Amino acid sequence: MARVKFLWMLFVFVAVSVVLKAQIQPIPNLKIQPVPIAGGDLVPGYGIANLFVPGPPGQVPPYDPLGAEPNGLTNFKGQVVMGYTSGPATDNKGKQYVVITDIRVYKGTYRGGKAADSVNTAGATVSDTDSGIFVEI
Repeated sequence: MARVKFLWMLFVFVAVSVVLKAQIQPIPNLKIQPVPIAGGDLVPGYGIANLFVPGPPGQVPPYDPLGAEPNGLTNFKGQVVMGYTSGPATDNKGKQYVVITDIRVYKGTYRGGKAADSVNTAGATVSDTDSGIFVEI
């Protein structure tokens, strides 16, 4: 019986750890970290991106409909603008690529998480509100 409980606890620990790996990395020098939206688009070769990518239908990679939500933050109140850029790039071996960027700028207030203890965080957070301007590339 103890072995079954141990295996069950090990399974839960591994399952929770996999979910945590998919979260965003903390932004340096930002005391209250924004929380990404749940879900998003499946990007081939990358996995789930916590964003929706509006664009024209029938393209590769596939885009969401033009009216899709450009906001990538949960509990955000403000303005979001986005733009795409593309152009040629050449690596140090002379191979050429077409580079496409997705740039989003946020201005407003959000509810996120901050360290519960600024010295010994151990990953524990509390909810708090902040505002600012963010650029996401």
